[in-house]
Amino acid sequence: PSVDPPSSISSAPVVETMVEEKRVVEETTSIVEEAYEEEQVIPQVSPFMKFIKGILMLLKWASILPLAIGVFYVLSSLRGNISLEKGDSSAVTDNNVSPACCFMDYPSDFDYSGEDVTESSDGCDGNYIQCPQWGRCHGGLLRDCNDGGGGEWQGLFRFVPNKEGTSCVPSDGALEIIEVVQDALANMTVSQSCRSFDMVTDPASVLLKDEEPYPLFSLDVVSWRVNGASEVDIPMSASLLLWLQPVFDTALVTFGQLSDEEGPPDAIGLSSEVPEHQLPVPFSCQMKFMFMELFGWILRFLYRTVVLLAKKLWHYASTYPKSSPVVVIMLVVAVGIRRKKNHRAKVREIFDVVKEEAYDRLANCDGSGGYAALHLRDDVGHAMYPSNVRERLFMYNYVWPRVIIEVRADNRVRKFRKAADGKQLEHWDLNTNSKRGWQLRKTPNKTPGKNIRATSIAKRDP
Repeated sequence: PSVDPPSSISSAPVVETMVEEKRVVEETTSIVEEAYEEEQVIPQVSPFMKFIKGILMLLKWASILPLAIGVFYVLSSLRGNISLEKGDSSAVTDNNVSPACCFMDYPSDFDYSGEDVTESSDGCDGNYIQCPQWGRCHGGLLRDCNDGGGGEWQGLFRFVPNKEGTSCVPSDGALEIIEVVQDALANMTVSQSCRSFDMVTDPASVLLKDEEPYPLFSLDVVSWRVNGASEVDIPMSASLLLWLQPVFDTALVTFGQLSDEEGPPDAIGLSSEVPEHQLPVPFSCQMKFMFMELFGWILRFLYRTVVLLAKKLWHYASTYPKSSPVVVIMLVVAVGIRRKKNHRAKVREIFDVVKEEAYDRLANCDGSGGYAALHLRDDVGHAMYPSNVRERLFMYNYVWPRVIIEVRADNRVRKFRKAADGKQLEHWDLNTNSKRGWQLRKTPNKTPGKNIRATSIAKRDP
């Protein structure tokens, strides 16, 4: 017989081992690939979970919104007050007058008797221009800004010449009074808008036109507020305000009338050019405005929602006139069934509690005189709902009639009528054995045969 060579015998186990290792490696590789593919699979999110996540996101933003609003209004309250220090362009003439030009004499009868009188022919070279507004000129120069004698009020000059002698500018005293008046107008406007305690309540002293953002105040009221809020050298009056009218900046202050009659101005207020966000509004008033705007936005949103739904319903009703009544009837029936179902569930929920309370009181009633059914109902109702009148009436109207049926069908309860407080009322009386058994069941750790009185421990409907 032939014998295999030794080399073939020794190589067989090696080949089997290599095949086995290769198979293990392939299985391991396939397992790793399957695990990797499972990790790469994106889980499918159901529409319901997307809806829940959306609601949670809305709740998250809703919790952040009050904090953001608070921070916003705290920052807005740190804004500075309105700046009322602009120059009055209407009260100032051209400042860039050529030095080679001279002013014409104005007024013609003005005779300047002061020093430095210059003849009209000296250094003018025939170049003459009109005298600046509110000024008096003589000898080619601007001498003063007395405006024909009407530019002075108890020692206060309304305008004075500038340093260059080329125009008339408001005096320092007039600017000081103007600043006080403008601050008073800003505070009065804010008080009127915020409806503060110091607002002007007399309709004859304040007027708010539909096309204007700020009200007009009577000159007398403004004068009284200025005199009471600041110390000025000259007492403020309506005549003084009218005298200072040319000094006011028309971009900040406006004059008008409280009535439709023609005549001189009798009211003053902030100009419509003043930005609303620059007024010195208190933080409490800003919060009130914010809530008013929010409430108005909610009302507008609800109104638009109702209008949109009405349009959609009308469009559907006009497009499908036959099926629309059927849909409406089905919706009404569904709502009625749901309300009826909820009503019955509530009655069943508290029926056992009311019945338990009624039997507790019957078991604890002494003697054989019984318990008036009407009084029992009131005692149970006030014990269960001492302050909730709505729930008490619900129990009276819908739950107690079922208790009456239950008690009248119970042979352990004796039913009879007798007079109570002048009225013939139905009375209920639980027999002695039933009373004793009920009391023993309600008394913990007691055995039958002992005459123990127990109080009711029935649970109340939360």
